[in-house]
Amino acid sequence: MEENHKWKWAKIGRMTQVVLQNGDDVANLAKLDRKHWLAMSMPVSGVRFDKRTLEFLDADGDGRIRTAEVLAAIDFLKAKGVDLNDLFKPSEDDEKALAKILEQEADLAKVPPSKADKAALADWEAKGKAPDVAVLGDATAAAEAALSAVEPLVDAFFTPPEDMPLVTEEPDKTLPLKANLNPKFLEAVIDFSQKCVAPIVGERQCIDRLEWKKIKAAFAPYRAWAAAKPVMSAGAMAELEEKEKVLRYKLHLLEFLENFVNMRRLYDADSLASFQTGTLRIDAKEMHLCFHVDSEAAHSALAEKSKCCIVYLKLSRPADKAERSVCAVATAGTIRGLYVGRNGVFYDRDGKDWEAVVTKVVESEVSLAEAFWSPWRKLGEGIAASVKKFLGDKQTSAQAKLDAGAQSAQAGGAAMASSVAAIGIGVGMMGAAAASLMAAISGMTWPQILVAVLALVLVVSLPSVILTWFKLRQRDIGAVLNASGWAINRPMRFTMKRARMFTRCAGDPLLLRVLAASVLVLVLLGGGLWYCCGRFGWCEKSAEPANAAPAAPNT
Repeated sequence: MEENHKWKWAKIGRMTQVVLQNGDDVANLAKLDRKHWLAMSMPVSGVRFDKRTLEFLDADGDGRIRTAEVLAAIDFLKAKGVDLNDLFKPSEDDEKALAKILEQEADLAKVPPSKADKAALADWEAKGKAPDVAVLGDATAAAEAALSAVEPLVDAFFTPPEDMPLVTEEPDKTLPLKANLNPKFLEAVIDFSQKCVAPIVGERQCIDRLEWKKIKAAFAPYRAWAAAKPVMSAGAMAELEEKEKVLRYKLHLLEFLENFVNMRRLYDADSLASFQTGTLRIDAKEMHLCFHVDSEAAHSALAEKSKCCIVYLKLSRPADKAERSVCAVATAGTIRGLYVGRNGVFYDRDGKDWEAVVTKVVESEVSLAEAFWSPWRKLGEGIAASVKKFLGDKQTSAQAKLDAGAQSAQAGGAAMASSVAAIGIGVGMMGAAAASLMAAISGMTWPQILVAVLALVLVVSLPSVILTWFKLRQRDIGAVLNASGWAINRPMRFTMKRARMFTRCAGDPLLLRVLAASVLVLVLLGGGLWYCCGRFGWCEKSAEPANAAPAAPNT
């Protein structure tokens, strides 16, 4: 590695990021200040990437890939004499060589085991019959499978919140084994109860945290024994796996670095980041910024920090009987058409279509156009609500009088008169407001009226637009990734232009829509006022007769 390697930097997504141009850049990544790495760790699940490459990168098998493991992969390639410049030159020969290696691995699995392999396998099988391993005898394997089926769910159930104090007044949780269970998991929990709980801790209607740990501990020796099963033809298989590892790194490591060290793949319009799971089409929008979600409640609690509008959806594919959850970030258009229960269609990276139903919406500003019209929409809604309340109160009063005098025709007539009077009062209020407005502008010329209308529009809408502009600049995709299990090192901002690429909306571009709407409103108002000036003579000035005598001086 060079002691003073010269890096190239570029402004990507309102962030200064390092650019990986050649093999020297990759070889010197260990020298790059960790503060400039965009990610520090990531999960191996919920991403669209070559699964086998992720397994190789996850050296300790804990389900996460960290900076040290990425650098270890680079060191592995250098130790094997691979020219790192080859990472930037995709090769069909490497793909063919990888396919051949996979065929050899499949053929090797069919080769009869040697005497040494048979002896190792026999020794392993003998250890599996020991009482501390086969805790339930022949039923141990089935019981362990039942445990594995519910283990993630039960672990999550018993995991205390991070902000839980040392001492709490709340009683410890107990997991019911039959009652109050989600029907989706009922059979699995009952199977676990019969095969694991009853033999280990006895018949129970529910179990607590300590009993759950005791059950898992009972199967720990069996799991360790199962994981230690000897591999037939281990030497030859290890050699083939090493060759496979080299080829997969050559084919996929650069793509991984561009999703980990920097986010070039995210901000490049011609490519997709590894965490982008597909495309959502809903409400005349095509949303490309979609993420995998394990737990909607946990994810949304953290994703709110992103200041983005996030739509959570439940996906289903009846043909495959499959279900999953995703979230989509809306970055352009409006959010009025996004509500719980709305249906859409989600297309995954394999081209499969899923039925999508909105389950939650985390609202936030998405565009300047929406900010421009928001005050006027709220004003209209407020006026409509006030008029509705006023007329409703009058109608209620009239109805009460009608009910009280239902047996009297005179009372009924009075109630009807009250209803008519209520409507008349409402019309009178609107007429009075209109008369006041006309009186205010009666002394103005039509250019002055247009200027006043424009000033009114700016006074009402401009503050909302300015505030929204600042809020839009604070949107952070990194917070959404953090909710998905990534350790993001810096805020991941994006420009207005990139926002319209993340969410493509039907219709004209944003600025043209705002200008067109503004011009249309001003033209309509100006035209109406100009007509009123000419029709009613608002703008005419009283002219004095030419031969009128001058006024006498004030003496």
